[in-house]
Amino acid sequence: MTEPIHALILSGHMTHEHDNEFRSFRKHNEWITTLLEDTGRFKVRVLEDPRGIGADIIDKYDVVIVIFEGRDGYHEKAVGFGPQTDAALLKFVHDDGKGIVWFHGSAAQEDDWGYPEEYNVMRGSRLTVAGGLRPRPWGEALLRTTEPRHAITEGITPTWTVTGDDILTGVEILDGAQVLVTVFDDLESYENAPVWPMSHYPVAIPEGGIADLPGMNTDQPIAWINEYGAGRSFTITIGHDIDTFRRIEFIRMFPRGVEWAATGEVGLQGPDRRGDRRINPWPYYNREG
Repeated sequence: MTEPIHALILSGHMTHEHDNEFRSFRKHNEWITTLLEDTGRFKVRVLEDPRGIGADIIDKYDVVIVIFEGRDGYHEKAVGFGPQTDAALLKFVHDDGKGIVWFHGSAAQEDDWGYPEEYNVMRGSRLTVAGGLRPRPWGEALLRTTEPRHAITEGITPTWTVTGDDILTGVEILDGAQVLVTVFDDLESYENAPVWPMSHYPVAIPEGGIADLPGMNTDQPIAWINEYGAGRSFTITIGHDIDTFRRIEFIRMFPRGVEWAATGEVGLQGPDRRGDRRINPWPYYNREG
């Protein structure tokens, strides 16, 4: 029997958008745990306050999944993991050859938050308001699986949609990172939005207006990977609500991304829903691996 991949979710201290009476970050923890463990490939543990933990805990795992924003409101300055945890995570990936996954809003890192710049290098990206980071207007978004394919996205449809997700655009991809999924960030959707930007999310609009936002009218990255030292990083910025988790493309891609981050290889093929397996409930793997 294949030894399971041990995954640690670093969670807690989320914005009100992800920690309220209707939608809690604990739901994200639950959905991710269910999706990963249902493949039969993972064993998942959750830590709700990771600030200050060290290598003695982190090193027990193969991959760390970050669901942590370090702030209560989007206009507030985030509080990071702290130097001990930062050093342990960087060593975990760069030196020990293990993996890290940046989920949804946890990938954002402003320059004055106290996180090490090396996190951006590890992620292969920068996500800052000053650099143009913003949420697209609310609604349905058409995503595109990039070519050439990586093993993480092999077999996923060329285009697919998510509805009611927070689609973050204006991401700066650094040299060496490979983009897996994009969305076309069209100016028309901003101009036709009833309200944009929304008051709860800071956006730096250039003097020339919305049309001059970085990356406008171009394909913007939604998911990407990066090699860092001996290890690997997988970032995916969708996943705000259960609707995205129910998309078969997400169900196929996310576990593969975590598997690749942990091991450097992809063995999961996605759930088989044929024949008698068609009656299986979400997330459809039902420990078939």
